[in-house]
Amino acid sequence: MTKKKYSDEYGNQIRSRPSKPFYKKWLVWVIVILGVLFGAIGIYTLGSKEEAADYPFEKGEETVIENPELADSKEENAEEQAYTYEDFKGIYVIFSGEPYKTSIKDMSDIIVVEDDYYQRFNRWDFDMTSTIKDKKIEGNVLTLDLDSDENEMWGLHSESGTEQFELRHEGDKKILYSVTNDDSFYSMSNQDLQTHYTQSEIDYARIIMTIYGELTLDQWAMWEDEWGVPVVDVIYNSAGDPTEVSDEVPYPNDVTHLSLTNQGMAAGIITYSSHGDGTIVRYPMPLHYHQEDQSEEGYRQLAQESLDDAEAMYIEPFEPYTVADFIGRVEFLYE
Repeated sequence: MTKKKYSDEYGNQIRSRPSKPFYKKWLVWVIVILGVLFGAIGIYTLGSKEEAADYPFEKGEETVIENPELADSKEENAEEQAYTYEDFKGIYVIFSGEPYKTSIKDMSDIIVVEDDYYQRFNRWDFDMTSTIKDKKIEGNVLTLDLDSDENEMWGLHSESGTEQFELRHEGDKKILYSVTNDDSFYSMSNQDLQTHYTQSEIDYARIIMTIYGELTLDQWAMWEDEWGVPVVDVIYNSAGDPTEVSDEVPYPNDVTHLSLTNQGMAAGIITYSSHGDGTIVRYPMPLHYHQEDQSEEGYRQLAQESLDDAEAMYIEPFEPYTVADFIGRVEFLYE
């Protein structure tokens, strides 16, 4: 076999094949081409990001530039509520202290806003009722245009002929602020009674007033001057418990005793069983025992007669502000 001969670049014969220059090698060109390609891609990507930053509202972006004044306006609009006249209607009172914890103030501190009339009165029977001629609502402010009829005793029903109120809410309290007189009146409906007072307090107040009558402001003043804060002792007995008169005669039902014996005005004990439907059964248990037969059998007979003479009674609901005022003036002690 003839051995292959190689020559260098100058024509001289050499023993082995000469190496190619590096720029003629294919691997070098592959590396160069890939470097150029990736460099171009990198430059294009960086340019696209910079361009996108210059145009934040490009389709698909959710970039939001907030205007502080516009944001505040949106928050205010969200808080605004479209009030109607129905929102303002109702009975409102001024409390002598903490709302729904104290009594109602005495002088001209109850107002009633109804469809056709506006009324302001107090517990002394001072009453100013005006016909509503026109009404206007702007946001949470109500303006009433009232009649200017003159009453022979009290003069004009409304001194200005115009009453303006701002409706406010503080938690579960609904407030009608009188812009005209700078007074805050609190809503006093049956729903407000259920919200701010316990059902037992409401029941006790209604039962006592049904039996002893609704106290006037003069009577309240006399009571408080002589006895201080009126105290109502509340005592319970279960069905089967012996009566106070005789251990041998038990109560047929669960009963409640409302005792005012330590107070000078309506001294006595109300013993009753509630039906839960606005009626009670009252047991006329005697406060003092004056029967001729003072023996054990005599007491047993007296107790049984008291149970047999039980009387079913309807309990007056009374106006919500009357019930709230009673609860705010007394102290209930539970035994």
